[in-house]
Amino acid sequence: MDEVVRFPIEQLYKVAGQGQITGECLIDLSVGPNIYHLLPIFEHFKDITILEFSDLCVNELVKWKNKESKSYDWTHAFSIMAELQGTSFKGNEIENALRRKISCILKCDFTKKNVTDPVVLPKADCVLSMFVLHAVSEDHDDYGRNLKTIACMLKLGGHLLLFGVFNAKFYSVGESKFHILPSDEESIKKDLREAGFVIEHLEMVESKIRNESTYCEHVWFIKALKVSNVVV
Repeated sequence: MDEVVRFPIEQLYKVAGQGQITGECLIDLSVGPNIYHLLPIFEHFKDITILEFSDLCVNELVKWKNKESKSYDWTHAFSIMAELQGTSFKGNEIENALRRKISCILKCDFTKKNVTDPVVLPKADCVLSMFVLHAVSEDHDDYGRNLKTIACMLKLGGHLLLFGVFNAKFYSVGESKFHILPSDEESIKKDLREAGFVIEHLEMVESKIRNESTYCEHVWFIKALKVSNVVV
């Protein structure tokens, strides 16, 4: 869990502390119905929109936002935040503050020109994308196109906060095995350049999760600045 929960929280906490990631609007496009990665940065934005690729994930997040009893318990993530801040545990208070910031939870479709059709979203100051591109991209060309689609959601001068994995092979849920796009550092850097980004920071950790459930060599985080507009 350190690689997929603690690592993103720690990296985003560091970035937030630098004071460069702030603005009116944050768009989150991450794998699964998760909110833990928003904890370090949500206070730096006035409005948050969450995009998901499946109705199931949308419904789970709506349950959480509405405080329904069967929604997921994020106590472990709040404990990590309290540890980083050196404060006492304030899970309920922080969770409710995050709920108030989230204005939209929408399904998206990257095969459409407007991925949230019929809703038209304003361009964001920041897009946070955690692990999802490796799951939804069929090949490297598809990854590049999807990255350009994300770039179109951003204002010029906005930041992309991107998490991914190097040299992944698969991940499993129960008896079902799912695709993860394998990629290396140079290919990701190339895709970011071609999508109009300049990389400001890259951090990676060697993965210790190499078993029958999942395999990848490294988990990484990139902070990138959008410096040009690129046609999709």
